[in-house]
Amino acid sequence: VVILEYTFLEIMFPFYYPKAPTREQVDVMMAAHGLSVVENQLREREWQTILSNRYNRRITANTPCEITGPARGHALMKTPDDPAGTRVLGTIMNCSGGKTPWGTVLSGEENFHQYFANVDSLADSDPRKRDYLRYGIARAESEKRWELHEPRFDIARHPNEPNRFGWVLEVDPYDPRYTPRKRTAMGRMKHEAATFAITRDGRVCIYSGDDERFEYVFKFVSRDRFNPADRGANRDLLDEGTLFVARFNDDGSGDWLPLVHGQGPLTPANGFADQGEVVINARRAADLLGATKMDRPEDIETNPVNGKVYMVMTNNDLRGMAGRGGPDRPNPRSGNLHGHIIEVTEEGDDYGATRFKWDMFLLCGDPEDPFF
Repeated sequence: VVILEYTFLEIMFPFYYPKAPTREQVDVMMAAHGLSVVENQLREREWQTILSNRYNRRITANTPCEITGPARGHALMKTPDDPAGTRVLGTIMNCSGGKTPWGTVLSGEENFHQYFANVDSLADSDPRKRDYLRYGIARAESEKRWELHEPRFDIARHPNEPNRFGWVLEVDPYDPRYTPRKRTAMGRMKHEAATFAITRDGRVCIYSGDDERFEYVFKFVSRDRFNPADRGANRDLLDEGTLFVARFNDDGSGDWLPLVHGQGPLTPANGFADQGEVVINARRAADLLGATKMDRPEDIETNPVNGKVYMVMTNNDLRGMAGRGGPDRPNPRSGNLHGHIIEVTEEGDDYGATRFKWDMFLLCGDPEDPFF
């Protein structure tokens, strides 16, 4: 599976005006986003693409996808084109993900905010306005200007459409009839990575970063156990479970805080009517829980030898700037240009644990550089 995150428009089109793309250019851009499933075989020591293979296909910004999990059918997911709130056209800004033990592929929808326009068409009293701004969606025209030709990217006409993006997408490369699933139990954010691990009792754990400055590290732990003997039994394993967000304590300990409706501040009084609303607005839920704001959490990988988890913070040039958060122990540098890696040891070496220990594994950059 090849992930096609975004397009270089000035290279793709000989005459491209960012403020006024043509209908044809928008169509091409939408077809260029998403994922490609391609079969390759090693023949005579060379990898060759099998062009006639029945598995080969494209998943684009117009491919029908199922909405599954707590947000399926939610009022905030319903649109004029999908009044049931169960099916969405397309996937965009697909970033890194992971491979499941049952052979499917995950990809996170990352910078979806670039495609939506006109947040200011919503009344200030509309909670969606606050929540869309929290994800960086434009008050007026969007960065990509798809709304000029695709009404669903215009919040003034389709006010719920942004809620249908920012999820982890699951694709089965071995089944061309499989409709891609947006697994909403893992929360809506600018997903980077969807790294698998198996807990001590056989459940599935998935680590994700919300790839933006001052955002969070999450993990999802399934309710049910992985069945290695029955691939079909795992098809909906990612729809039931608990989403957690990380709090890194100054003493080197850490807590996984559950994003569960009705627990702590995640109540109707704070704007969370149900679990669907918690996962749709996972960032705001994490804010209320007091999770640690990190320096752009990106890739997360587990060590198959010692079981530790490595979390990559890409950078944060705004750390320590006026009006922004200052350095702390897990993010120790102001104007962090080079990023760092945190090593996490889950309690009991169990990926399903709710506590962990952390240490600074690597501060990146040249120590001789005055801007280090």
